[in-house]
Amino acid sequence: MSLRLKPRSTAVLALTALMSIFLGSSSSTVSANSEWDNLNPESTTKLAFTKVNDYLKSQPSLTLKPTLYISENAAKRDYQIKLIGLDNVSRLWSRFVQPSELKVVLFTEEDGEWVDARQAELLGKWMKSAEPQSLRIKKYGCSIGGMYLPGVLFFCVKERAPSPSDKDFYGEAHTFAHEYTHFMEMNLKNWIGHAEGVGVGTRNSCWIEEGFASFYGLAVGSFPLNFSQKNHTEFLRGQTYSFDNRRNQPVGSLARELEVGDVKRFKELMGMLENTPFPCDETQNAYAFGAAAAEMLVAVKGQEAMNYFYEVSAATGDWRKSFESAFGIKVPNFYEKLAAYISSQFRMEFVESPTLTPSPTPVVTPTPTPTPIATQSVAPTPTVIAPAPVAKKTTITCVKGKATKKIKGVKPKCPKGYKKK
Repeated sequence: MSLRLKPRSTAVLALTALMSIFLGSSSSTVSANSEWDNLNPESTTKLAFTKVNDYLKSQPSLTLKPTLYISENAAKRDYQIKLIGLDNVSRLWSRFVQPSELKVVLFTEEDGEWVDARQAELLGKWMKSAEPQSLRIKKYGCSIGGMYLPGVLFFCVKERAPSPSDKDFYGEAHTFAHEYTHFMEMNLKNWIGHAEGVGVGTRNSCWIEEGFASFYGLAVGSFPLNFSQKNHTEFLRGQTYSFDNRRNQPVGSLARELEVGDVKRFKELMGMLENTPFPCDETQNAYAFGAAAAEMLVAVKGQEAMNYFYEVSAATGDWRKSFESAFGIKVPNFYEKLAAYISSQFRMEFVESPTLTPSPTPVVTPTPTPTPIATQSVAPTPTVIAPAPVAKKTTITCVKGKATKKIKGVKPKCPKGYKKK
């Protein structure tokens, strides 16, 4: 397979230039740093992912044994795919968080009542501020992927798990590391303490929290197992579908718009993602734009700069100043560089190389030598909590003279003075 960069539309570029003349160019402020310019998307992606994996290998190993709560339905499916990257991501963030325990709930789209019961059991007082998983299932089915809550990670296990050769595997394999990155940030920034009035805890912007989590999920979950630039670019482009659906425009419209690299328009789109994740106007865009941003940041500045950003933003609660301090570029100027990078990323085309049929030649078959295959361990042997059965409710009829009452419950009893019919 060969790769080429699709040229921008001449007509669209001309229109963009005219709009800049009449409306004023938004790119008057340009960073003096040329290190952010003309980044090749293919080499930048690989460089960023490689830097992350090289860094995590330098960290002390961390044995994390999660406690798994698995529904009966999830136990019948391949739930191990939801645990890919556990060793890598826990080692990556061991500098910031070393949990003595981690609870992981695995369920399916058929387990609304069961997972709500587990959520109430495990969250305690935090349950009142969390959306029940059953509601999320009704909204999104099993496409919700995962969710992080205080001390607990939730994952919906799909009926069919893609194999490593499927393109959908690339996105599925990033899920655990994505949510664990949120778990790290929740602990580092002390969101719980903030909620109780005893910590800074201010959230970063949506594109940072969600996009960086996507980047690290891909870097330590998907990249070591099944990477191709085609799958990566299609994963990023695919996140823009929600924006198109909300506006009743053909899927792919925003992706094609981003190919142009209009800085003014891109800054408008990023402005929608500067709230904290609750609310975030366009969360799917945050996944794509933030992941691409993290690629640039790590490729140019390295993982230590990312660590510094997380530390400073946790201490100050000011993500803008922390960003400039960590990466040496102001946020508006970085948006300009990011617009150009995403444009080149989205304009990538993947052309199948022609298959050549060579003339047959005699082949000497050497004695085969076993080649070790690089694998990523899913997790140490976890503690598995057997699924608790959901108690069935029954209805009884109670009478008192001519009065009749129907009582429903797990172990229903007639009120005082009534007898069971």
